[in-house]
Amino acid sequence: MSKKRLVIIILAVIATGVLVFTGYKIYEHYSNRGFIEEVDQKEIEVRYRQQNDAFYGWGGTTSFEPYDKEFEWITQVHICFYMRYTGKTITVRDVEAFLATSENPNGTPRTWKDDETGIVYGFVEWFFHQGKGIDEFRFYRDKLDVTLTHYCDEHRDCPYRILSDLTPEQIIEIDKKYVDPDYNLVLVW
Repeated sequence: MSKKRLVIIILAVIATGVLVFTGYKIYEHYSNRGFIEEVDQKEIEVRYRQQNDAFYGWGGTTSFEPYDKEFEWITQVHICFYMRYTGKTITVRDVEAFLATSENPNGTPRTWKDDETGIVYGFVEWFFHQGKGIDEFRFYRDKLDVTLTHYCDEHRDCPYRILSDLTPEQIIEIDKKYVDPDYNLVLVW
């Protein structure tokens, strides 16, 4: 075998090795990228589920849910419960403003972890990690229902019968009456 032929064979083996290695690295890059994107998508879905549960009381959906006036009452009940235990302030308008857009400026999906003010972030974080629990929340909501029922019993012409009939401002008033039985509750209709 000539030297020239041996050099060509060695170069061919090296070139083949480089091509195989490069092809493997390209494959690995795109395979990992797909895996990372899949993991990121699952994380986004979990965040949306948490966000929807904290805002609306139902976390079954794994997609962005824009602000919905129909569920504004439960958002306010959650907010009152949060403020009662933490002393921190958040309003339904804060939630509405946060949910005004589903994307961050860079085009990525916007979730509660992307809240630049920290208000929504603190609310959802507490709701899931430091919150009082679903049983205490249900007890609180039931007490608001009872407070409304007592008010309606005293004011027979009151058109409201359940919390979902109320505006956020009225729910705040019901909360004040629940906390202080001597509070002069007046629901305007």
